[in-house]
Amino acid sequence: MDNQKNNSIIKPSLYGDAAGICGAIFLLITLLVGFNVESFTSMEDNITLHFITEYGVPSMEYGNGFWNNIMTFSASYFDVKPIILITIIIGLIVFFKKDRFTGIGLIYLVISGGIIGLILKNIIQRPRPLLHLAVDDGYSYPSGHSLASTLLIWTIIIMILPYIKDNLKRNIIKIVLIILWLCILTSRLYFSAHHFGDVLGGVSLGFTWLFLNLAILQRLNIK
Repeated sequence: MDNQKNNSIIKPSLYGDAAGICGAIFLLITLLVGFNVESFTSMEDNITLHFITEYGVPSMEYGNGFWNNIMTFSASYFDVKPIILITIIIGLIVFFKKDRFTGIGLIYLVISGGIIGLILKNIIQRPRPLLHLAVDDGYSYPSGHSLASTLLIWTIIIMILPYIKDNLKRNIIKIVLIILWLCILTSRLYFSAHHFGDVLGGVSLGFTWLFLNLAILQRLNIK
């Protein structure tokens, strides 16, 4: 565990501060969305229009260019249900091979965060952008892809990657994971599945939940 602490991206003492900052950002975005603040929603509409103007109305299928293939891969294999399955698999591997607490913690963070996001979706009931694909049903805020991928990828980066002692391997995996995460977030805008605020809301909620739990664990001296 000493190696894990020494290689953490964020100093353990800052987890509480990080949770507070991310929570404030999430609350602000939620208020802007909930009260339908025109200046904010107009900015979102402009971003959605930019993607449509730049790429047209995309289809989630392979064979329409490299960028479309990347976006299709990101959206298809990192939907909420696949992410939960990936989380369980990785969590069980870590549970049996490295650290039972970390393995269970990964599964708990992603699934509990997903439940919180689903509850918020049904409370806020924000419609998706008009040109979203039929496969992207349900309410829009916060983005489930953004929330789940943030929890999965950044929990791996913060809690699991420090077990890899080789700095080069650890940094390569970290970079690949961050690029994948950014592709998942971009795919939500590329396919008009979400407004920009939905993505920001999912990311900020994910970081809030992750850092809050890490801060609590630190306070209880569990990790």
